[in-house]
Amino acid sequence: MRGPTFLVSILLLGSVCYFGTVSAIDYDTGIEMSVVYDSETEIASVTITAPETSNITLLDELKNTEFVVYRSPHNAMVPGFTEIVATGIKICEQTDLNSECSGSSITFQHYPNPSNYSVFFYYLVLENNQNFVHSVALAANITQEVSPPVAVENLTASYVNGITDLTWDYPLGLDMNHSIMIYSHESPATRENWDSMPKTIISSNVQSGINSFQINHSGNNVERSVYYSVTLLYATSEDTRFLGTNTLHQPILEDNVAPVYIGELDAAFNFETQKTTLEWTQSNYDEDLSINIYRLEHNVDVIDPDLNIATINALTSTYDIDVPFGEHRQSSYAITLVDQAGNEILDLTEGSPVSDPIIESTIETTTVTNLRAERFSDGTIVLNWDDNTNNPTAQAKVWRSISGQITSTDDIEELGVLNSSLEQFSFNPVNSVDEAWYAITLDAAWGSSQQPWHDERMILGTNSLEISFQETELKFEETVLNVSAHVLTSSGFRANLSDGSMINLGAMYEGDVVIISTSQAVERISCNDIEGLGSVLFVENDWALTFDSNKSGQKCLGTIVSGEDEIGFTVTWNFVEPESICVEGDTRSAGDGCNYCVCDAGQWACTEIACEDSEVREDSRVSSEDGELETVGEVILGVIILALFVYLVVMMRSPMPEDLYEEE
Repeated sequence: MRGPTFLVSILLLGSVCYFGTVSAIDYDTGIEMSVVYDSETEIASVTITAPETSNITLLDELKNTEFVVYRSPHNAMVPGFTEIVATGIKICEQTDLNSECSGSSITFQHYPNPSNYSVFFYYLVLENNQNFVHSVALAANITQEVSPPVAVENLTASYVNGITDLTWDYPLGLDMNHSIMIYSHESPATRENWDSMPKTIISSNVQSGINSFQINHSGNNVERSVYYSVTLLYATSEDTRFLGTNTLHQPILEDNVAPVYIGELDAAFNFETQKTTLEWTQSNYDEDLSINIYRLEHNVDVIDPDLNIATINALTSTYDIDVPFGEHRQSSYAITLVDQAGNEILDLTEGSPVSDPIIESTIETTTVTNLRAERFSDGTIVLNWDDNTNNPTAQAKVWRSISGQITSTDDIEELGVLNSSLEQFSFNPVNSVDEAWYAITLDAAWGSSQQPWHDERMILGTNSLEISFQETELKFEETVLNVSAHVLTSSGFRANLSDGSMINLGAMYEGDVVIISTSQAVERISCNDIEGLGSVLFVENDWALTFDSNKSGQKCLGTIVSGEDEIGFTVTWNFVEPESICVEGDTRSAGDGCNYCVCDAGQWACTEIACEDSEVREDSRVSSEDGELETVGEVILGVIILALFVYLVVMMRSPMPEDLYEEE
């Protein structure tokens, strides 16, 4: 231990201070190292010199040996205080001649870091000697005063959804008469390379005191790994030594360029398995890419991210989708490629991988069935169908074609829309044709979906007529019944009925009666739509159909069937509501001692209970003054109606009805 200690002492005595050269000779090899520090540029120049020798073994070792230079504020390499100045130092190259290696030297420069110390020691150590014990050269007592950095601290950067956020801290005690410079560059920034490295000024006018900055890349495509640096620009200086944490030491990834899928997507629904299978062209994409799968209910230009149903590896080329029970929906599917930054193309174009619409149905009945047509004598066409969908909101769209069977919505006419549960639609063609076809489609929301959609499926023989229907009047000889038919009213109107008759009875009032009669009993007399669309009133094996005129339909689309003969006719009227004779809800005695009357819809409605004589007499005494006139009126009206009815019956029972109903 005596030898090394003695030599270190000699070196310390011979150290060179400011701008001096310090030499140290290795005990065994004679390698020397000197350090010169320029306080203005804060650059230290380190020179290492090989000994002048003819020792071939030593020279060969120098050619094959690499060294490390350390710097420490102590005259010993103390861990925690020692920093690496340079590594991989070679005094001689393997290709050097021995004469070139002997006495050769190398020089390099480095920038010392700021420190609380001002005197330092430089050690030259074999690279594979990591325990700091054996140095081969020493430069001692080197005075180095480095000014502290004038810069922000703790610079961080983050990138999310096309925006880069930079943040930093301000150290205490900085003069604020500066502006902030923000740079981007493709490699790490150091004091050594700053002046020569390519860089871009992101901003040069950020005010002092600001500790964040945002870069929006939405207007430009960016796909890069990048570094950022932040400096403070004073009137005469800008600290670009990067001695602290005002530059990124690791790059951040900025990427707003979405990967593009090129190919087609097919979708098919299997009713048996209740699954939809998606298939697309597989390509050799990067493993860091994913595929997002979306279900679309209608045509869109931009995919809603909330419609995502699955995310799978980009190397996959098929996917199965379970369709829940109770659904009936029209779906299109789309796929997108997604990179690690979350970039994907949601805008749809003609080239986007979107499947054709398919119908996915786990409901047994989703269309109307048994569509049929009927023509009345006035030219009215009535369509009827069966609705077993159990969907109360389903709207039936009625279609007509004069060119052929309806299997699509091309070249057809829409006649109207109504609730499918009505199961009937009537219309009068503007231009009747000998051959017409009809179809019914449904527009409705099904299952869990709240979005109605139009199911355009046309199934011949189900919701689309397979055989044409004749809208024009049939070219048959006029049907003449073997009995005469008439329409009569209790108000005195009468008219003969024949095939195609269209008769208007005029105004009808409460209590008026309409009678459709024949001269003898027939198989059937019926009135359709008498109480509204689809209603019917009829008698069979009779000679008269009698009904009140107070019918909401105010019309009778009638037929009379007698044997093989049948005629159709239309009878209409205008029912006039009676004027109110009482206040709604009022009550009064019926005048018979045991019944009472309630005002309903402006008219008295009385109970009809058989009364005992005593009760009648008692009530008659009480109410004789109030009900005498009204009772007499009711009796007179009843007698008139009864007499008229008997008169009508006598006329219709006459053995020669043609004489009774001779045209005037």
